[in-house]
Amino acid sequence: MQVPSRPTTALLCTVLMLLVASHPAQAASRARFLGERQEQQTLQGSASDAQLSAPTAEPNVTAYDGLPGLSLGPIGRAVADAAASVDWLPSGLFSGDGTAYSEAVANTGAGFACSYRYLNDWASTHFAAINRPMWDNGNSCGRCLTAWCVDERCATRNKRVQVMVTDLCPECAEGDVDFSIPVYRDITGMWPHRLQIQWEWSDCSANIDGDILLTPKDGINAQWQAFYFSNAKYPLKSVSLNGKELERNEFQFWVHAAPLSPGPAEFVFEAINGLKVTASCANPLTQQQLTNFT
Repeated sequence: MQVPSRPTTALLCTVLMLLVASHPAQAASRARFLGERQEQQTLQGSASDAQLSAPTAEPNVTAYDGLPGLSLGPIGRAVADAAASVDWLPSGLFSGDGTAYSEAVANTGAGFACSYRYLNDWASTHFAAINRPMWDNGNSCGRCLTAWCVDERCATRNKRVQVMVTDLCPECAEGDVDFSIPVYRDITGMWPHRLQIQWEWSDCSANIDGDILLTPKDGINAQWQAFYFSNAKYPLKSVSLNGKELERNEFQFWVHAAPLSPGPAEFVFEAINGLKVTASCANPLTQQQLTNFT
């Protein structure tokens, strides 16, 4: 990612200082919410459409109407885009329904469709399930997006929050995102519900640290092996083992359908931005940490 020049940085700072001066932030205190997803009630026939059409603000939440992502004006928006652009990210602004389905997890995404065996503290809270049309046969796993609520019913609007795609929402329509409950409440200021959001793909590599975790899949043998790779700094495009490219499954295990014996091995990881990293290990058939992208 290119670093903005000093004039660009100065102009961006000036724009942001003017925005802050004219839009003082409003504080919001939030009570801990422990409950079941209301969307499940709909599937069980216990919530009517009428009930879903009139959400109420979460108790003890002060309504907050932040700065919408497109409200900086042409100059301010151009400066922000120049400072934040990442050329390998898919472009576009998307709209859909925002819902919630899970509380934070304990440093694992093994129960989600992307099958990550490890999620760091940030990703254990900031995760989401993407709709089937944008699931892209599992290629969206590990990508990140930044979303905000634009529904007039939201107690919080236009607050941008970033999440990692770790799961699939089969029933969601194109553009819909199903969030963790903590993130949903942060974005909307509401109890889990169905509200209009906007979002865009974003780079979350700054939130990923540490090594890649290699976890062999159950059922491997001398002729067939498969591996999970968790905590990559960037989404993976390809993986090879001892020069042989692995085949990615939709649910993020990578298959090596060839003879393999315990012993020294070399993995080569390629990220979707073109970066590559080589990691050597003494035995690929055991769980271990491997070198991550820098």
